[in-house]
Amino acid sequence: MQINIISRQANKERITGPKKVLVNACKGLDKLGVKYVFNEPIANHKYNWIHDDQKAIIEAGFVGRSVLVGPNIAVLPGDLPKLRKKLPQGSIYLHPSRWTIDVWKFLGFNEAKLDFWPVGINLDEFEVFDRTNFNKVMVYFKQRDLKLLEKTKEILKTLKIDFELIHYGFYKENDYKKALMECKFGIWIGCSESQGIGLEEALATNLPLIVLDATSLFDTVPTDSKNYFAYEFPKSLKDIQTTTAPYFDERCGIKIKNISELQDAVTLMRYNLASYNPRAYIEENLTLEKSARWLLGFFEKMDIKETKSYNYQMISKVLFYLGLLTQKWAWKWLVRKIIK
Repeated sequence: MQINIISRQANKERITGPKKVLVNACKGLDKLGVKYVFNEPIANHKYNWIHDDQKAIIEAGFVGRSVLVGPNIAVLPGDLPKLRKKLPQGSIYLHPSRWTIDVWKFLGFNEAKLDFWPVGINLDEFEVFDRTNFNKVMVYFKQRDLKLLEKTKEILKTLKIDFELIHYGFYKENDYKKALMECKFGIWIGCSESQGIGLEEALATNLPLIVLDATSLFDTVPTDSKNYFAYEFPKSLKDIQTTTAPYFDERCGIKIKNISELQDAVTLMRYNLASYNPRAYIEENLTLEKSARWLLGFFEKMDIKETKSYNYQMISKVLFYLGLLTQKWAWKWLVRKIIK
């Protein structure tokens, strides 16, 4: 078996969420001895995984061969390429977790089967640390109301607990790894996450977490800068149930829904640290090997037929860029580039 992985991340150095999905998926496939290539024409391969390149969705429509799509293709169905045929019959569109499937179903997407698949966590990179001599708490903050962070600081000051702040967008990965090594447990104040790889990496080091859950898409306070566009969700999604930690159980720590619960949660965790075992949860559910086998299982469900052999990559690229003329974010990006 050989998989053609179609991904814009293949030649990128910068570590982002989609890049980590690609890297960890490939490491899992390596462990299983499965061969793969990158960004070759869909018509040349029986097994094609379109990880995050929208041009390949257009190409798949021309070829007519069922493909595995996602999870880093689009936030909402309306973000898919405009100038394209529907996904070929038998294709599967992957989401990182169940709640994002609920969003797409609510918005009426029905041209392919929807399923979920989380990428695995590299347990060799995120090891268990001896934290016996450390007493600090890690506070992770990502795109929430700053008042929540200030209230968290007040609570920790009242309890006379030192903390290490990891503020999304303002730290380097080495800072994060250092905090994981030197803190007894963590307080995670994040936005809605389709998977939450960073949080799962913390769990892999056996760091228990108190998660202030984001149960709505509108709990997020998005960043809008020259390098990042604040995503605007339609108000019709206000009742969709979301979460900051889709993969989490009682071994991992404590989930709370309101900052008023934090002080009690901190007290409970401080005196019950030995009862948590988040590493065991990751080992049971999210290893590189288990995730890779899960991914391969989707191909086994697909009835992939021989189809056209023509290379449609160039025409797909042209149609993709023409379709961007209808996308608001593309015009916003262009204006910023001109101003810059």
